[in-house]
Amino acid sequence: MILRDYQQAAHDAAISWVKKCIEPSLIIAATGAGKSLIVAAIANTIHKMSGKKILCIAPSKELVEQNHGKYLATGNPASIYSAAIRKELKHPVVFGSPQTVMNSLRKFGDGYAAVIVDEAHGITPTMRRILDHMRTQNPKLRILGLTATPYRMGTGYIYGHHFERGPVDEDQAKDPYFHTCIYEIGARFLIERGYLTPI
Repeated sequence: MILRDYQQAAHDAAISWVKKCIEPSLIIAATGAGKSLIVAAIANTIHKMSGKKILCIAPSKELVEQNHGKYLATGNPASIYSAAIRKELKHPVVFGSPQTVMNSLRKFGDGYAAVIVDEAHGITPTMRRILDHMRTQNPKLRILGLTATPYRMGTGYIYGHHFERGPVDEDQAKDPYFHTCIYEIGARFLIERGYLTPI
């Protein structure tokens, strides 16, 4: 698996962050940027660095399968823990769905170095319970989110700081889950580079 330059840059930003900070971080990646490939690369690197397990969560069966498939392209095996597909934990990198993980929380403990959350704008009460539980098991757990839509009606931005623009005004980010947006891949950038078709 060979990443595009911006995917590699997003990966590098994530690894740099987790090496120095335990606060939850976020990557904004427009639809079409290849989030699945970024998730796979980050999961693979953190597992190799830490020797611990990685949990990658996505909200739908289709995304779990897609992300799992892209991880296999790294040349490494991975497990799926989603009731709609199958439930196994034999490999160190696990792709799961929130409700299935929630129903077996005791299986997700201090052996995990990181949780990567796809569609991270949907940090539901279920997701918070999973992350809170895993943080109690491993206080140094790294949490990384990826989303194309970092703004939610009613609560604003889901991050409190931006790596280029600095702090977000309090009235624009009410109790954001993610501490910092560490990298951003915009649709305009992808169009200008020829990866997306103009409207």
